[in-house]
Amino acid sequence: MHLLIRDATLLDGSTGSIGIEGNRIACIGVDASAESDTPPTRVIDGTDLLAMPGLVNAHTHAAMTLFRGYGDDMPLMPWLQERIWPAEAKLTDDDVYWGTRLACAEMIRTGTTLFNDMYWKVPNAVRAIADSGLRATVSGGLISGDFLGDLKGEITELIAKYEGGEFPDRVRLAIAPHAVYTVTPEDLEWCAQLASDHDLPIQIHLSETLHEVEECVATHGVKPTFHLKRHGILDRPTTLAHGVWLERDELELLADHPATVVHNPVSNLKLACGQGREVRGWFDYPTAKAEGVNVALATDGTASNTNLDMFEEMKFASLMAKHASGDPTCMPAAETLDIATRAGADGMGWTDAGRLEVGALADIVLVSMREVTLTPVHDPVSHVVYAANGGTVHTTICDGQVLMEDGRIEGLEEVRARAIEAARRVTTG
Repeated sequence: MHLLIRDATLLDGSTGSIGIEGNRIACIGVDASAESDTPPTRVIDGTDLLAMPGLVNAHTHAAMTLFRGYGDDMPLMPWLQERIWPAEAKLTDDDVYWGTRLACAEMIRTGTTLFNDMYWKVPNAVRAIADSGLRATVSGGLISGDFLGDLKGEITELIAKYEGGEFPDRVRLAIAPHAVYTVTPEDLEWCAQLASDHDLPIQIHLSETLHEVEECVATHGVKPTFHLKRHGILDRPTTLAHGVWLERDELELLADHPATVVHNPVSNLKLACGQGREVRGWFDYPTAKAEGVNVALATDGTASNTNLDMFEEMKFASLMAKHASGDPTCMPAAETLDIATRAGADGMGWTDAGRLEVGALADIVLVSMREVTLTPVHDPVSHVVYAANGGTVHTTICDGQVLMEDGRIEGLEEVRARAIEAARRVTTG
């Protein structure tokens, strides 16, 4: 055993120890060290620390930390067209590396150990993730046309690198057509075929705004979900981000396919994505649950959300569901935590992540229960969802390696300095 977390509080309120061998959880129990043939090489005192699975951010754009606060308080499409896309056209390989390193540092600080990323210049993101110690699925976003260069060529090269063993074990690849309004039907089919040929999952934005839905119906004659079905996207394991305007027949369709809808409550609220014919502003979780759809949780990128704190997302998601449904029992804390961990990992194909159990990947977060805002502790799970925040994370472990202990991340100041430099260059002029 190379790492022992001794006498931590577990989610059921009991006290126990967690032993880690390599990158796996070897044992959980009152005296986990006794279950090992060898004494631990490192011990973390878990007194007053709550052990939980590392959080799973099922949809983000990591390098967009460079655009945090850039173009706030704007509608989605003007924000993209006038601020984000022109700035992104200036990004260099190094910019993407340092923007992703900054995102990784923020996720480590706030208890996320696995994330699902969609962006460009992906090899640089892979390098940043490898250097940070986190776990991720990455994908190069495809937008039809050539204003961002030869994206199809980049994706093809990316697959060759992945299949050639140039990715670390902690990083996997997906195919990412950006959205139905930015990708032609022909390119959707190209993505679906590519994913099938190389046995890769898919990530895409879906039904984020009413305008997107209405435009899809007017142009293609069907709602966005059925449009994706028509062009083969849903035949592959697919994560679909946002889903604010999904209707019951679409949720029924998704339930019959290997699909995960990723709820982004804070980003949806900030961009007012639920405003239109009716005021919704929320993903219809009760209906999705009733239809059997796998639902995950995510922050989106920091340009639209402003932070990557999955604790904040859990609280917003649960409270929004309760408010919109008029039912205070809707999306209870234990269910919300499951959505933010296991469901997201499963939807991404990481079926041994997002859980605190023997044999699972050793992705573990320790939350400080010494915080006044978490005192007293009547229900640990309730505290995780409604009272904790990213700042209460004490220790973050991913793949069996301690990435942060007592709030300290090695090399953080260089990451901040280089990211600030990159952000200033691409957002000026």
